[in-house]
Amino acid sequence: MADSFRKLNPKAKSCMRTAELIASIIWIGISLVAYGIVKNNVDGMPDWILLILAVTYVMCAISVIVTPILRYKRYRYCINEEKIDIIEGFWFINEEIAPIERVHQIEVSQGPIDRIYGLGKVIATTAGGSVTIRFLEKEIADKIANDLQASIRKTVKRQDQEKGGNYGENEMSQE
Repeated sequence: MADSFRKLNPKAKSCMRTAELIASIIWIGISLVAYGIVKNNVDGMPDWILLILAVTYVMCAISVIVTPILRYKRYRYCINEEKIDIIEGFWFINEEIAPIERVHQIEVSQGPIDRIYGLGKVIATTAGGSVTIRFLEKEIADKIANDLQASIRKTVKRQDQEKGGNYGENEMSQE
């Protein structure tokens, strides 16, 4: 596991762009339905409604073009012996940190868009919630999950030894 922040594969940008495009198409479809309902039920379409539609379409176009670029540039993750650290965001930059010793479940997941691009995500669950490393190449996601699982096993074994018990030794020896 690395001690420095890693960037995503460039395929992540395409995956983000596809997701933004689908969301924009849905949003435009909803706005067109709303426009049709208002047009059929209101005499004389107010100009401001057309202005709102135009702004919506421009914002959708900007979202498809700009959002993936900025998200890709800002997305970073770091995994070391102590923690999982993820920095991401578009408007607001979020940093999620999960101590490795608190992680109790690891999951590798792929959505339909992820599968198209050969990407996946690793979800690390703690008692307080979960952190997700998104847009990873599937092979890298599997490796991270295996490394985290091994780290969890070591932590459980160390904690067990510190307590003087033998909890988990049977499970550990079977693997």
